[in-house]
Amino acid sequence: MIIAKAPLRVSIGGGGTDLPSFYENNNGTIFSSLAIKKYIFVSINEKFNPGFFIRYSSNEKTDFIEDIDHPIIKETLIDLNYNNNNLEITSTSDIPSGTGLGSSGTFGVALQLALRELLNKEKDKEILAKESTKIEMDILKRPIGLQDQYISAYGGITEFKVSTESKVVVNQRKISQKTEDRIKNSLFLIFTSSTRSSSKILSFESKELKKKDNRTSYESIIELGREMFELLTDGRIKEYGHLMHEYWMIKRQRQKSITDKNVNNLYDFLKANEIIYGGKLVGAGGSGFLLVSTGQKKKLLEFTAANRYITFPVEIDNYGAQLVS
Repeated sequence: MIIAKAPLRVSIGGGGTDLPSFYENNNGTIFSSLAIKKYIFVSINEKFNPGFFIRYSSNEKTDFIEDIDHPIIKETLIDLNYNNNNLEITSTSDIPSGTGLGSSGTFGVALQLALRELLNKEKDKEILAKESTKIEMDILKRPIGLQDQYISAYGGITEFKVSTESKVVVNQRKISQKTEDRIKNSLFLIFTSSTRSSSKILSFESKELKKKDNRTSYESIIELGREMFELLTDGRIKEYGHLMHEYWMIKRQRQKSITDKNVNNLYDFLKANEIIYGGKLVGAGGSGFLLVSTGQKKKLLEFTAANRYITFPVEIDNYGAQLVS
C-alpha cells in the first residue's frame, strides 16, 4: 500500500489573481500562500481481484476507468496511462471540502504523488503542481487558479510569481522558529459553519477579471498581497492584521452579492470589539474559514468556544506533499 499526504493552505495575498483570466492579460501576477498542518491523505493498493474500488465521500466500484465518477481520479488515471484494473483508492481529509482551504487542488497533488510512486514516474514538487493543475484546469476545464496545487506541492510560506505564459517562479521563504511560533499564537482559523462551491465563485471572479474597470482593484490586491507576505514572514503580526483587514474590505465589496451575511457579522463583531487586528475569508470567498490575526488569543478562544465555533491555530507545514508509506 502507498499512502501520500498533501497539506491544505491559507492564502496570504494576491488571491484571485492566480486565475489565467488575470495573469495572461496583465503581465503575470504574484500571490502567496501558507501550507498548514491539516492534510488530505490518499492511499492506493493494487488488489488481487480485478476492478476499481474507490472510497471518498462516496463509494465507487467499477471495472473500467472510463466509468469512474470522480473526475479527478478518472482523468489522472487516464493521463498517467494506468493500464491495470485492480486498484483500490481511498481518500480521507482532516477538513471537509468546500471550506476555502484548497481541498480539490490538494487532493489532486496527493493523488499524483501516490500514483506516480506506484508507476515509478517522476514526482518532484514542480511536476506534482503542474500535472495536478493540468488535470483540473486544462482537462476538466474548471475555473481554477494555480495557488492550491502549488502551495500543496511545495509547502511552507511561499510566494509565487507567474508569467503570462503560466511559468511559475517559487520563492519559499525560510522564517525563524520565533516567527513561526508567533504565527501559531496569533493567527487562527474560525470555521463559520458553512461551505460553498468554489467553482461558482471562481467563475464570477473570472468574469470580473476580464472587465477593464476592475483591473486597478486587482492590481492593488497584488501590491497589498506582496506587502502582507513581507510583514507576515517578518513576524509583524499586528501590521499584517491591519493590512489583511484592508485587503478583506476590498474583496468583500467586490463579492458583496456572494459573502454570507453571518460571516460579515462575525467579522465585524470581532473587529469592533478589538478582539482581532484584522482577518479575511480564505479561498475563493463566500463562506468557509475566517482567518484572523489577534493579540487577544485568550479572549478570541473564549468567544469562539462560547459560541461553538471550531477554531484552531495556523501551524505551518514546511514540507509540502510527502509519501507516508
